[in-house]
Amino acid sequence: MTSDWLAEAIATHRLERVKANMAAAGERINDARRHVASARKLAESDTTLAMSACHDAIRKAVVGHMLARGLRIHVGEGAHRVTLDYARRELAGAVSQSDLVDANEIRQDRALAEYGDFASTKLRAKHVVAAADVAERIVNAVARVLAS
Repeated sequence: MTSDWLAEAIATHRLERVKANMAAAGERINDARRHVASARKLAESDTTLAMSACHDAIRKAVVGHMLARGLRIHVGEGAHRVTLDYARRELAGAVSQSDLVDANEIRQDRALAEYGDFASTKLRAKHVVAAADVAERIVNAVARVLAS
């Protein structure tokens, strides 16, 4: 069943149909799990890279879900935002609303980490560890959906 949001995202070319690929979806989940583990290891020594790893873990898990359903994000400006829009609409039953809100904040922190001035002085290890907890819950939730 296709939601109205999903139908519109396909019609407006924010998402495109591709051949469903469960193996690729599983690979994205494995990548996401490694990214969370890396973020935890780097939380003290490299907060900006660790925050980017948390964001990538969430993004790859959601992309894995898309691939399993035969969908792909249309690359371009706003692609990361569309990925989270997809998660909010298509994974709402599997991922908690608070984790989805936090995922958007992690996306913004990743932008700070990548493009912000003095990001390493603004991101703290405690914040990265909390982001890794959110990322891990989202990755695990998507993995459960894919396994069912």
